[in-house]
Amino acid sequence: MLFLLRSLRLLVHIALGMTLATLINLDFTRRIDADDWARRWLKRLMRILGIRFRIHGSPVEGGQLIVCNHVSWLDIPLVGAALCSRFVAKSEIQHWPVAGWLAKCIGTFYIRRGPGGSRPLLEKLRPHLRAGGSVVIFPEGTTTDGKEVLGFHARLFQGALDAGCPVQPVALRYGTTPDGRDLAPFIGDDDLVSHIVRLLKAPGLTAELHYCTPVFPQEQDDRQSLALRAEDSIRRLVSPERLSRQPALLRHQQQARAAA
Repeated sequence: MLFLLRSLRLLVHIALGMTLATLINLDFTRRIDADDWARRWLKRLMRILGIRFRIHGSPVEGGQLIVCNHVSWLDIPLVGAALCSRFVAKSEIQHWPVAGWLAKCIGTFYIRRGPGGSRPLLEKLRPHLRAGGSVVIFPEGTTTDGKEVLGFHARLFQGALDAGCPVQPVALRYGTTPDGRDLAPFIGDDDLVSHIVRLLKAPGLTAELHYCTPVFPQEQDDRQSLALRAEDSIRRLVSPERLSRQPALLRHQQQARAAA
């Protein structure tokens, strides 16, 4: 009975989201605050899915590149419910039903996969960041089981260097259900519908969003060192037991000196 009720609430909420997205996309006067409505809609989505989240710390002010570890599609509504920011997504999403329309509504930036795909995106990110905007990326490039952090792809960190803005690392962690199941990860052969059904049948999940110490670009930084500093910062919270005695940034610096 609970599953049916939550499913109905979710369908109604999606219909409401599509209606709001249509109104926002047709609002040429820009009188509707899309960021505020999107944040409210995402918060409500998290409640319907039974996910309670806690926020630790606060982000740096002004323009910033927000980087998160990637566990699930849930990361997007979680981060979106916690702060007002734009996201970077793969270009295919803009053609997806429902998700593509909602992504357009909140001003998502798109990246084309493959060689040279980041250049057009960086041209759009620079002015956005310089103007004090924020943007969220998931630099692992794929989802994990949430117990480890994969190496960060560094190419989009160039946007922070060019704009002279800080990188704000954000560590995402999910708890298990009361009966011990780890439902949050969206990996392997998971499909979205089956994953949502499992969440709706579960008694609930907890999630945590930790703002780590911001990384301010230094004169000697390149995009790789900036990415490694953010990666080490998130890894300390997500999987401290797997953090090497020699952090990734230090290894990178030693390798650079050896190559020179």
